[in-house]
Amino acid sequence: FQVTSSQEAVVSTQSTGMVKSRRKKKRTHVVEDEEGPHTFVINRGKLGKSGLRLMLDIRKFLEPLTARNLKARKYNKLKDYIHVSSQFGVTHMLLLSKSLLGYINLRVCKVPRGPTLTFRVSDYTLLKDVVSSLKKKKATQNLYEDAPLLIMNGFDDTCPHHQLITTTFQNMFPAVNVKTVNLNSIKRCLLLNYSTETDKIELRHYSVSAAPVGVNRAVKKLMKKVPDLSKYSDISEFLTNGYFSESDGEDGPENQVILPQKIAGRGNLKSNRSAIRLTELGPRLSLQLVKIQDGVGEGEVLYHSFVKKTAEEKKELRIKIEKAKALKEKRKKEQQKNVEKKKKAESDNKKRKRKQENQEEFSDDDDVEHYKNEIGEMPDAELLLKTKRTKRSEQHQKSSKRVKFSEPDNSKTEIVHDKTPKVRGLAVRRKKSAK
Repeated sequence: FQVTSSQEAVVSTQSTGMVKSRRKKKRTHVVEDEEGPHTFVINRGKLGKSGLRLMLDIRKFLEPLTARNLKARKYNKLKDYIHVSSQFGVTHMLLLSKSLLGYINLRVCKVPRGPTLTFRVSDYTLLKDVVSSLKKKKATQNLYEDAPLLIMNGFDDTCPHHQLITTTFQNMFPAVNVKTVNLNSIKRCLLLNYSTETDKIELRHYSVSAAPVGVNRAVKKLMKKVPDLSKYSDISEFLTNGYFSESDGEDGPENQVILPQKIAGRGNLKSNRSAIRLTELGPRLSLQLVKIQDGVGEGEVLYHSFVKKTAEEKKELRIKIEKAKALKEKRKKEQQKNVEKKKKAESDNKKRKRKQENQEEFSDDDDVEHYKNEIGEMPDAELLLKTKRTKRSEQHQKSSKRVKFSEPDNSKTEIVHDKTPKVRGLAVRRKKSAK
């Protein structure tokens, strides 16, 4: 996010002899950064209550890089979202649908040309269930202002479909520069762990915090607020009292780091040793890769976990897909030609009608010849000017109605309703009352 620079505004004063002053007007509205990846998370078909809740939870951990309040209508098609994605800077779409066997499928699409990764959601736990299972709940007020940090573990770089998975998920989140990153902006992390035993990807969502190492609860209490020390003769008694046990945050050396910069929190100073704490936020997802397609929801199948095909079958399928694409392009061109032909025919028809209307006029030569044959002499010039009319003017005179305005009558009138069965609606006649 970035905030626009302030502008100076002149404050007008009342006409009381006061000196005009200047004040700086700051724009407080926030302009969203249009750069970086953005996603659409939508459902295709009926998912049920738990499926729709899972869709909202996925939008939650993708914030602020997703449309939180996006509503998918029944009549919206996939090409509608693809057409709109370029206007809003959307780079990926996550589509959730339910199969006939009852599984929830998750398709991760790179728009506008693909590829598409199709996963089967084997197991999932909603965000509210994860939060309710925690002993100490984490405050989530400012956690979703920045994008989460992506952590991927267990993927094989030599495997082509694993490379495609890692590239797709990495492009869904903004890149991080280790040298210039602000550690205060890393408040959440998204973990994708691949298990070779189950051939599944475990997705977890955590909040990240730091706590200073080697500080017991008594010192932490002193840092927060000065307690009542009237019961103790010396400060050492307060620090060594058995009531204050050692901090439960004393983790092993693998969780401890030396901070390169100051982090929000008491005791997290630069060059000090702190322990990294992770608190699960939810949801939990267990994903199994099903297939990879070349296009967005369609196209050649590049990889399939359950169906294996020979080289000849792949070649035949590729030829079939190319023929279908060529036929589609041919139909598009024919349709475009028919539309242009229809528009041209309509314009020609309008021009022809206008030309006929302009030509449908009485000719003066025809009138003079007719008069000469009937009467035996040439007509006068004044007579020709009076009789010169066009068909349009005659039709206009026939269709026009003459309205006669009568003088106002101050006599009383009586309203009489016509009760004849032939007349439908309200018929009113005015009849003068007898004097």
